[in-house]
Amino acid sequence: MDRNIDRLINKDIVKVLREVGIKNGQKILDCCCGIGNYTLPAALIIGEKGIVYALDRNKEKLSSLKKKSDAGKLKNIEIIEEEFESNIPLSDKSMDVVLLYDIFWYFSLEDRKLPELLGEVYRILKNEAIVSVYPEHIDTKRLKERIKDAKFQLEREFYKTIIHDDSLKKGRILNFRKIL
Repeated sequence: MDRNIDRLINKDIVKVLREVGIKNGQKILDCCCGIGNYTLPAALIIGEKGIVYALDRNKEKLSSLKKKSDAGKLKNIEIIEEEFESNIPLSDKSMDVVLLYDIFWYFSLEDRKLPELLGEVYRILKNEAIVSVYPEHIDTKRLKERIKDAKFQLEREFYKTIIHDDSLKKGRILNFRKIL
């Protein structure tokens, strides 16, 4: 890793992601990653033996993420430019953690894509792995119910300083564990 990394990654977010459960050597999916506010800190945590898959449809945001990861010499990020419809292009039971942070402006509670997304997350997560959710822009109580219906159990709920719209703010994070 390079000294440039210090200016690219918010140390508070590194602490939050460690608390979420991200560890050295893991495989992570940052779904709808945008410019990489969480991708980059996750890559720093997981080290050279881990990998972060950064999935987004926005070419410009992914280009920005690529420039940042190159500047920080982070070689453990794989960018996936794809419009999520019904398939996440990753193997079954291959991920340790999936991040669903600030994506619910796109996946509403009534949208048929939400159960598809949750089904795909379930498919790619290892047994008893974690999906971590930052539920901005949505009825959190109803979202919890939908996620529980998709065979996940709420394990932890906490408030931390997170990034939203490129600014730091206090926000709720929900950790769910995949159940068999």
